[in-house]
Amino acid sequence: MARIDTLEVSMKKKVAALLIAAEAATKVRWVVTAGRRTMAEQEAIYAQGRTAPGKVVSNARPGSSAHNYGLAADLAPLKKNGSIWWEAPRKIWQQMADEAVKLGLTSGFYFKTIFDAPHVEDPAWRQQQALWKAGQVHVA
Repeated sequence: MARIDTLEVSMKKKVAALLIAAEAATKVRWVVTAGRRTMAEQEAIYAQGRTAPGKVVSNARPGSSAHNYGLAADLAPLKKNGSIWWEAPRKIWQQMADEAVKLGLTSGFYFKTIFDAPHVEDPAWRQQQALWKAGQVHVA
């Protein structure tokens, strides 16, 4: 299953549109590197740089990430050879972020507490979080 297919339908449509818009703006192809995450996957990512090796890449504990609800995705540009271009210039990331904002998404490029350029999320994800906390929806 492609990572984009793990997203909620509304988010999948926005991310598909974003892939097209980001490519048009940057003249670079983009891919989805992460979509929906289980609570266990989020716990492992949160542990990085804390109780597990690596640098801190997320401030979100399980249940506190839009990824847990299928309402966030991480995108990355591709080099001409098809490999992920993590070290792309800041301008490339900002252009993608600006296209995300135009589509009504929130971009991690503009987060205040952590810089997360690949991340985009539906700002309504906290409504799903509230339902989960109230026991009205199940999240794996």
